[in-house]
Amino acid sequence: MKQLGREALSLASSKDLEITRDQSQPESGVQPDLFEEKFKELKKWVDLKSSKYGTLLVLRERRSRRLGTALTALNDIIQDDGEPPKKKLYELKLSLLDEIGWTHLATYDRQWMHVRFPAGLPLF
Repeated sequence: MKQLGREALSLASSKDLEITRDQSQPESGVQPDLFEEKFKELKKWVDLKSSKYGTLLVLRERRSRRLGTALTALNDIIQDDGEPPKKKLYELKLSLLDEIGWTHLATYDRQWMHVRFPAGLPLF
């Protein structure tokens, strides 16, 4: 399962870099989407809303242009995670907020990033 998750995450990351093409044009059905295949296979075996695989769910929703659903899933991961907050998840949240066009919320969260993840320990 770990290998399948890593493969899907790798494919999602490479596809995110290629999103420069127009999303409104339908894709040609000649080449199957490998990420979707891996995602569907992984979905059979694990809970994709868990903190371990939740990032894949967020990336899938983002690739499908369901940004609100991606943001909801990401907020659930951030809140339900029993571990300390991860900067990577908050950066992903900021990029989703910018992509949606909610710049006022993105600005607010950017200001909180300095509090959540200080550059250094405070002097005493």
